[in-house]
Amino acid sequence: MSDLGLRMESEPRSRRRGKDDGSRGGRRGGRGRKKKNRSGCAVSLALVVVLSILGGGGYWAYGFLKDRFGPPPDYSGSGSGSLVVEIKPGWATPQMANELKRVGVTKSVEAFTKVAREDKDQRASKIQPGAYTMAKHMSAKSAFEILVNPKNKQDFILRPGMRSAQVFESLAKTLKVPKEKVEAAAKDPSLGLPDYAGGNIEGFLFPASYIAAPGMDPLVVLKEMVARAVKEYDKDGLAAKAQAMGKKPYDVIIIASLVEAEGKTTDDKGKVAQVIYNRLGKNMSLGLDSTVNYYLGKSNIQLTNKELNDASNPYNTRVKKGLPPGPIGSPSKAAIDAALAPPAGKYLYFVTVDPIAGTTKFTDKDSEFQDFKAELAKWIKEHPTS
Repeated sequence: MSDLGLRMESEPRSRRRGKDDGSRGGRRGGRGRKKKNRSGCAVSLALVVVLSILGGGGYWAYGFLKDRFGPPPDYSGSGSGSLVVEIKPGWATPQMANELKRVGVTKSVEAFTKVAREDKDQRASKIQPGAYTMAKHMSAKSAFEILVNPKNKQDFILRPGMRSAQVFESLAKTLKVPKEKVEAAAKDPSLGLPDYAGGNIEGFLFPASYIAAPGMDPLVVLKEMVARAVKEYDKDGLAAKAQAMGKKPYDVIIIASLVEAEGKTTDDKGKVAQVIYNRLGKNMSLGLDSTVNYYLGKSNIQLTNKELNDASNPYNTRVKKGLPPGPIGSPSKAAIDAALAPPAGKYLYFVTVDPIAGTTKFTDKDSEFQDFKAELAKWIKEHPTS
């Protein structure tokens, strides 16, 4: 037997069959080899991953799995430093989480949303919009607990009737900045005041609650107050209604500020507006102590004769007829409504006979007016320290 014969006999049957089957069998054999090669590659890749975990690539593999199946990245503790975080109205938990991550309070969006989701009392839905003083690099849990406590919300309450000078002083304390910085911001051309305001911010600081906390720019806060006033005045149709009354928009705001200062109740505000329009219509002086007080920077129940008769005071409506040069405070919506639609009537006089209780009496007769003034004088005598 030849050497060739021995080699052929020693080959595996499958290989011999492949060679003997011809072209069709050969093609099938080729596809089988490719499948085996692919399977081998998959097994090899899996083996590499396993060896990587067990060997030098273990750290990479651990990080890969941890990022996807472990706890989200988070800081620990209450953080350090201080910054103001503003939560906008209408924000849901993901938006809050994004803002906290953006400003550096929390380490990841996922950490905060996880804490909020797992809170058994579901307090995330009760987080109020506003400004919160927080720290850098806080744990998501610490950040969450600050936001769900309404006592941590830092707002500025602008009360009806507040004068701009009072707002500036109070806002400076809230923001922890010099009052001069707030006053400078009040003169900034970018405030958004309407043209008819003549650059005077008085009367355009709408009574409401505003986001304000240490570190915030006073110009930002004042812009929000002015924007709110403009929005409310536009909503009331102030310009069109003023024109229909034969008044300028600014005149209505001045009247509303007087109404706010003098009227203690909504009903009284309407009557005060009636008195103002009636006296203007009769070319009478308004005779309001509140305007005198405004110019003097006071809030006295009883003014001296010198103060009441000082013609150099441009806001002295006792000696000067017509409206004062500008508003004397921040009118509320009720005051604006009264100034735009005063009730019909003949009232020409009013006196607040009990300043503490706010009891105000109205009349169209001078004799009754004198009686009311005597009643107030008696009250003042009985309350010398008021």
